[in-house]
Amino acid sequence: MLDDDETPPIDREALSNTYVIANGKGGVGKTTLASNLAGLVAADGGSVLLVDVNGQGNVGRDLGYRGTEVDDEGAAFYEALRTGKALEPVRDVRTGLDVIVGGQHIGAAPDMLAATFRMQQHRQALALAVCLAPIARAYDLVVLDSAPENPPLQQLALSAARWMVAPTRSDKASINDGLGSISRQVQLVRRSVNPDLELLGVVLYATGSASKQIHRNARAWIAEELGADAYLFDTIVRYAEAVGQDARSHGRLIHELEEAAASNPKFWDLRAGRAAAGTVVSATSASVAEDFATLAREILTRAAEGDAA
Repeated sequence: MLDDDETPPIDREALSNTYVIANGKGGVGKTTLASNLAGLVAADGGSVLLVDVNGQGNVGRDLGYRGTEVDDEGAAFYEALRTGKALEPVRDVRTGLDVIVGGQHIGAAPDMLAATFRMQQHRQALALAVCLAPIARAYDLVVLDSAPENPPLQQLALSAARWMVAPTRSDKASINDGLGSISRQVQLVRRSVNPDLELLGVVLYATGSASKQIHRNARAWIAEELGADAYLFDTIVRYAEAVGQDARSHGRLIHELEEAAASNPKFWDLRAGRAAAGTVVSATSASVAEDFATLAREILTRAAEGDAA
């Protein structure tokens, strides 16, 4: 363990509205939840920062900037972590929504930090907190999308956050492997560098809204893995594969798809060739958008209750 003077002082109060979306397993809706939570709060008038702590850079797909001049694949983020300087966001990717771009350079960040801060594991883990705290007070909400199956990147994100939200699929493997893995990371980070970190809740993602027995099984497995089922949020994000495909292919958030669906061309215009099939988005997006909106309210309400307690 390092002496306190080996790490710059971190303003933990500035990070009190920082949420990390994390799971030890991929494919459970983590990036989708991070992007849509951030986008919804921004659309509602909040000032939001979304940080892509992921070598895959899929936040760029959700927000439609992947492969554009905005997408430096995490190069600026990497350099801030290396030097300890304050992060410099890309402004107004959506109104009220700024982004720290991730990508392949962030995938290489753990090796760089290990070489830069040799024998200083404490400083390595806190590299993101050091760069984020100076700008975090400018935002109502900061959302971190963490990398699955990458403990060093997970520790970077967890060490900078106040609250963790864990999405999961309803199968036992996702719950045992994904939640089990990330809960161990949370315990390690709390003991070593960030005692403020708390698990806010678990979200069942991409499951049938009427699958009551499946939900009961999942609740029992979550309780078995975490020691209590009180962490499970009431809101369930329903399964809608077409909506997920539309979101990534169009570079739009789910509530933006809902708005676009209202302008879908008529069937007879498609049949007559007066409109392109590629302009049609799934009408199911309205239901999924409502799930995300309800979940966002539940997340923020539970966090406010936690702070008050």
